[in-house]
Amino acid sequence: MVRRAPLGAGYKALPYWWDDAHLPQAVPAPLPETADVTVVGGGFTGLAAALELSRGGREVVVLDRDDIGAGASSRNGGMAHPGGKHSVAEFLMEPDGRRLWNETVDAFEGLGALSSELGIEFDWQRRGHVELAHHPRAAAAQRAVARAYASIGEQAQFLDAADLRSEVGSARFCGGLVVERSAGVHPAKLVAGLIRAAASEGAGLHGATTVLALRREGRGYELETSRGALRCQEVVVATNGATDRRLVPWLGRRILPVGSYMIATEPLQPGVAAAVIPHGRMLFDTRNFLHYWRLSPDGTRLLFGGRTSLSPTTVERSRDLLYEAMIGIHPQLAGVRVDRAWGGQVALTADLYPHVGRHADTGVVYAMGYCGSGVALSVHFGRTVGRWLCGRGDLPVFAGRAWRALPRAAHVPSLLAVAGAAFRVRDALGL
Repeated sequence: MVRRAPLGAGYKALPYWWDDAHLPQAVPAPLPETADVTVVGGGFTGLAAALELSRGGREVVVLDRDDIGAGASSRNGGMAHPGGKHSVAEFLMEPDGRRLWNETVDAFEGLGALSSELGIEFDWQRRGHVELAHHPRAAAAQRAVARAYASIGEQAQFLDAADLRSEVGSARFCGGLVVERSAGVHPAKLVAGLIRAAASEGAGLHGATTVLALRREGRGYELETSRGALRCQEVVVATNGATDRRLVPWLGRRILPVGSYMIATEPLQPGVAAAVIPHGRMLFDTRNFLHYWRLSPDGTRLLFGGRTSLSPTTVERSRDLLYEAMIGIHPQLAGVRVDRAWGGQVALTADLYPHVGRHADTGVVYAMGYCGSGVALSVHFGRTVGRWLCGRGDLPVFAGRAWRALPRAAHVPSLLAVAGAAFRVRDALGL
């Protein structure tokens, strides 16, 4: 039985990020009858696409079933780095693997430059990350990954368990890979900045507007929404973990939404934060049911997250599981109270790569499937798609890659629980 986490007096089941980043919402306005482009999804990808489309002179409407920016884009761990769910060694084994990797580097560097370009502040802290090996097999694999980083001139270093203590205040890990090209961001400040930038360029932002149906009409589209009908020439679907399987079934069969959850501690005693993460790096482990953690941008709290279940669960149960995992890794935090707990949806794909392109049958443009590593790529994909639709550049290198559907069993909750149990066995074996 999981014990209840100790809660602070001001505990809220809301994202910590929302405390000091108010997501600007446009004054509710009537939904226009027509637009050049409709973007479905008001997160990083959709807002970045709308920004570039508006700059290119297109009339753009962004629709989201929730408040604009209130989904995973303002709820994630705020970790940005090149690559994705796969290691650099796996990237380099792909056809065009070096070009794929280089594009993720461009996405990361472009995100870092966004603050000065758009005049927004989102606590960009370029301090690197450490991938922590939970099993000797994982540590052995990391040595090969370190060599792959070296082969392309990237700064990365494998540390054995003894040397790792200089990076993390825990004795739980068998080794770790320190990667320098990596950063922390404040995701809610980033999405708030994109909201303001897109709105200032003329994009129409409409939250609380659910797209109920999408039909191709001649050379354009008609969308039925919860607030009326809308006709447009192009549709961009940028819903990632919130993808509705009924809207474009082809996309729905290729996306598996999975919950990811986080807790934020109360402010830590002086010296405790530095003892837990001495250099303020981003941390995550090598498990399938991974944990990821970092200090808050001001260095006062620990933010700890992870996947707690493949099948649906609750914020409360996930909060208690995460607290138990946190003090298992960092016993020095036992008794520290939780001030915030929340969750969001990441989008897994069969090949664990993101996908972008135009669907041949419906003609809709899509960009999604970031597999929990999309802070940099989602903004990059959105901006690139927006420019491409304006005739200013090509789609990302990732475009056109074969995207196979998930097995039907992946959408059956009871079978997801079985898959989750299998992943836990693999974690125990270091596979």
